[in-house]
Amino acid sequence: MPRLTVVACIAAMLTACGGGGDDDTGGAAPHAIGGTVTGLAANTELVLNNNGGDALRINANGAFQFAQPSTGYRVEVATQPAGQNCKVANGSGTATAPVADVQVNCAAGTGGGDTGPVITAGIAGLLGEWQQNSCVAAGGGQWARNYLRPVQVNGTTLSHVQGLRLFGNSQCSGAGTVLGGTSLGQVAFSRSESNASVAANWGTFRQITGLTSQAIWAKRGENTLCLLGDENPSILPTLARVAAALDTLPASACYSRL
Repeated sequence: MPRLTVVACIAAMLTACGGGGDDDTGGAAPHAIGGTVTGLAANTELVLNNNGGDALRINANGAFQFAQPSTGYRVEVATQPAGQNCKVANGSGTATAPVADVQVNCAAGTGGGDTGPVITAGIAGLLGEWQQNSCVAAGGGQWARNYLRPVQVNGTTLSHVQGLRLFGNSQCSGAGTVLGGTSLGQVAFSRSESNASVAANWGTFRQITGLTSQAIWAKRGENTLCLLGDENPSILPTLARVAAALDTLPASACYSRL
């Protein structure tokens, strides 16, 4: 299974988060922008932006303050916590003094704040046939994509069956021919979460050689699957962190449902 270096991706993402325009005008002195979060569920994470940048990750109720002061401010929810919908009150204006009255109120909801159904999580959402988006030369005038077919072992475990789908053209278009299809091992999932934007399944991958590693099988919608390497304890412990990691991945690294 490809083991993606998500730690470096997260570090790059965090250093790039600051700096959306701060809407300061007229040379006025900037001020601290903050407020209070209420109703956030335990073990979830909320991400706020001010003026489209200065991302602030919040995992507990109480007071918050953005790192960058500003004059004009517009506080918005960038990433909703799993299973909740948070709304901002008193979220915009012009700061003539430090601002501390922005209110972010969270309550049970569709999760992700997005319209549409929650994406299927757990084993049921992973079964089927998947084909990796990248197309590579396989020699002999053939091209190939990785082919993935998870097979259910029990309610929380699947067999990771993988092979190649061979094509006679460099676009890997057409039906192709499946070559191989060998189980690389089993993935035992310990936790699954989803909202309308992403589904994540945290588990342990035990290879047929006996080696084990942590893994996250995550979906962007019902028909896109990305396999992420993980650690113990998890480096992507929340649905919001998984979603942010997926944003750093090229489409070619993920699989599409056949």
